[in-house]
Amino acid sequence: MAEICVIGGTRYFGKLIVRRLLAQGHRVTILTRGRSQDDFGDSVQRLKADANDAAALAAALGERTFDAVLHQMCYSPIAALAASLAFKGRTRRLVMTSTIETYNPRTFEDREVPTLSPWALESGLNPETYAYDESLPWLDPVFAEGHYGEGKRQAEAALAQTASFPVAFVRVGHVLSDKDEFTGRFSFHVDRMLTGRPILTWPGSGKSSFIHAEDIAAFLAWATTATFTGAVNACSPEGLDVRDLCAAIGVASGRVARIEEAADPGADEACSPFSFPQTLCMSTARAAGLGYRFTPASDWLPGVAAAAVAAARSSCSI
Repeated sequence: MAEICVIGGTRYFGKLIVRRLLAQGHRVTILTRGRSQDDFGDSVQRLKADANDAAALAAALGERTFDAVLHQMCYSPIAALAASLAFKGRTRRLVMTSTIETYNPRTFEDREVPTLSPWALESGLNPETYAYDESLPWLDPVFAEGHYGEGKRQAEAALAQTASFPVAFVRVGHVLSDKDEFTGRFSFHVDRMLTGRPILTWPGSGKSSFIHAEDIAAFLAWATTATFTGAVNACSPEGLDVRDLCAAIGVASGRVARIEEAADPGADEACSPFSFPQTLCMSTARAAGLGYRFTPASDWLPGVAAAAVAAARSSCSI
């Protein structure tokens, strides 16, 4: 049994992680801004603080210490530096939830883009040497949203270079769920297929990496009490493209997708949020080397599609 602090944990797949940790017998403390309700009752302890404020974090923690911290809300070097300072001497380990977007070559702007294969390896992007700049306006929601991938890269870098405790970074593929389709990106395809509207893609739309919400919750719960450090990719082993997603929706709905290619569809509202100009998936070799294997998408995608179709028909009478 371990003492674990989850920063976040009341929304999306964070709730699934907390439930798994509790089921495994761990004592869980959730630290949030207090804006979202949860249904954990007395099974967790609660702390309230802004994860971007080192002083507020330290004050909320008081004399508490933890075997591990899972940081679900680390979107910038500001949050990373706050955690590095506040948890000094208070934890044996911190795991930061990161993203496949750290590898996205379109998000590096004026920085040199690392050489990555279509199946990105963790070693291709090293937080130990990546520069970060906490003076940028990371707390501006518009700036942060427009620099999501860069924010995660710099958060990794700030933790890797300043934390006095071991750190690990879980770079997560695109998360899909059959219970809480929280981003609306998969539902975009369902809605357009059920209403016969076109779905635009880049020519020969590239594949990317995906993972089921329950699968990433299981991995993050495992990673929190593991001992590895550094980055690890977390996703189903096979890549998927828009046609793969639409094929699964087609089986569940009996509809055929109207997929149309455009030279540069990015600004069009009909463009699939999962259409990419080139393939960029993540290798799961490191996770396999650590003894962890992810569920193939072929095992869970049909269920996600069926649930999304049923939900759309129920709400819209399509």
